[in-house]
Amino acid sequence: MRLNPTRRLVSTLCVAATALAAASIAVPWTAAGALAAPVPFNTHPAAAPPLDKVTKKDGTVLEGRITKEVEGWVWFTRVQGAIETEVILNPKEIDKIDRGDPTPSDAKPEDAAEPKGKGGGDDPKARKNPSGVPRAVVLTLEGEVGIQFAAKPLDEAIPLLEEDGINIVVLKINSGGGLLLEIQRLSDVIHDKYKKKFRTVAWIESAISAAAMSSHCLEEIYFLPEGNFGACTGWSGQLVAMKGRGLEQVLLMMEKISARGNHPKEIMRAMQISSDEGDLQNLAILPPGGQLSADINPTTGEVSWYQGLEGQYILNPKGGVRILTFNSEEAKKFKFSRGTAKDIKELAQLMGYQEIEWVGKEKKGVGYPISRAEEYQLKWRKDTTDAEDNLRVYLAEYGRNVQTAQSMSDKGDRGRWIGKARSSLEFLRNIVKKHPNIGLLNNLDKPWFEEQDDMLKKLTR
Repeated sequence: MRLNPTRRLVSTLCVAATALAAASIAVPWTAAGALAAPVPFNTHPAAAPPLDKVTKKDGTVLEGRITKEVEGWVWFTRVQGAIETEVILNPKEIDKIDRGDPTPSDAKPEDAAEPKGKGGGDDPKARKNPSGVPRAVVLTLEGEVGIQFAAKPLDEAIPLLEEDGINIVVLKINSGGGLLLEIQRLSDVIHDKYKKKFRTVAWIESAISAAAMSSHCLEEIYFLPEGNFGACTGWSGQLVAMKGRGLEQVLLMMEKISARGNHPKEIMRAMQISSDEGDLQNLAILPPGGQLSADINPTTGEVSWYQGLEGQYILNPKGGVRILTFNSEEAKKFKFSRGTAKDIKELAQLMGYQEIEWVGKEKKGVGYPISRAEEYQLKWRKDTTDAEDNLRVYLAEYGRNVQTAQSMSDKGDRGRWIGKARSSLEFLRNIVKKHPNIGLLNNLDKPWFEEQDDMLKKLTR
C-alpha cells in the first residue's frame, strides 16, 4: 500500500512524548498488591548459579546465561554488572561454550515434561512435523505503522503459528513509517513473545522511520537487493520536527531497543539526528549529534563505530545527506545485516539451512507460501483500510444529517434526522473502538463522542 506523501510525513512519529512512560523506582510488591515484607538482615539468599561463558571465534568472551538452543543457534542473556543484554549467536560465530550449569538450558526433569496428547503421542508440534525439518513462514508488515502495520494482529497470529508447528518467522517489512506510539508496542510483541517462541528475523524491502525503529529489536536482519533502512526523524502536527524533551525521550527509547537487538546505539542515533552539529541547538538536545563513522578490522572483519568522523569510513553525512539510511550493500559491508537475499531460497541459505519447509498455500505472483498467520495479516490490513474509507464516508454522512436536523423547524422531521445522525455516529464509534489509532489520527476521541451525544440530546428539545 502506498502512503500519501503528505500524510506519511505528518503521521510519522506523531504523538511523541505522551506515548512514553516515565521511569520509576522499583518497589517490591506481593501478588496481592501489598508491600512485600523486608528480608531480615541475617537471612542469606541462595547463591546465584554460575554463569555460562561463550567464546566467539574473534576471541570475545561473553558471560551470562544460555536461555535457549536451536540447531546450534544460542539465545544468550549477557550479564555485565547490573546490565543484561539479550543476543542471538550464530553457530558460525561460536568457538566454544563453557557451561556454568552442565544441565542444558532447555532440559526438564521427567516429571515436568509436557503432557502427552490424547492419542498417546508426544508434543503436538512434533506430530505436525514428524520429519523434524524446520518449518518457516513469511509474515508481511506493510502500510502505515500503527494502522495497517500494527502490534495487535502480529500478537493475535501467535496461536496460529504454534498450531502449525512453526519454528522460524520471517518478518518481511515494507513501510514508509507511521505512529511513534506503536513502536514500543511492536517492539514488545516481537522481543517479548516472538523471539522467545520462534527464530525471528527481519527481511527488509523498505523500512523507513517508524518501520525501521519497530524492527530494530531483531538481531537477525537481512535485506532484499533493493532494501533500505533508516531515516528515522520525527515529526508532529503540521510538519514540526520533534525537539527538546520529547525527542530526548525517543532517543532513550531507541537506545534501549538497540540493546534488545544487539545493535550499536550510534547507528540508530545517526538515523534520528542530523550529522550537522549546528542542528543540535535547533533541536534543543545535548550532544552527540548524528555524525557516524566506522573502522573495519582487516583481520577479524569486526566493525568499530564512532559517533563522530574519526573512523576510516564516513557514513553520515554522505553525499549531501545528513540522516543515515542503509542500502543493502552498506548494511552487509558494515555487518548491520547478515546478508542480502532476493528470494526465500537465498534467505534460507543465508540463515544456514540446507533443508527448510515453507508453510502455507502457493499463490501466483507471490514468492512465498501464504500461511494462516500471513492470511491474518492480510485480512487485518484490508479491514483497516476499509475502516479508514468507511470513516470518511460516515463522517460526511453524520455532518449532513446534523446540518439537516438543525435546519428543521418541525420537531417530528427534526427527530427523524437526529435518528439518522445517531446511526452514523454509532458506526463511527464502532470503527474507532476496533481501530483506536484511526480515531486518534482523526481527533475522534472519547470527549468528542460525548460532545456529539450531548449536542444531539439538546437538539431534540
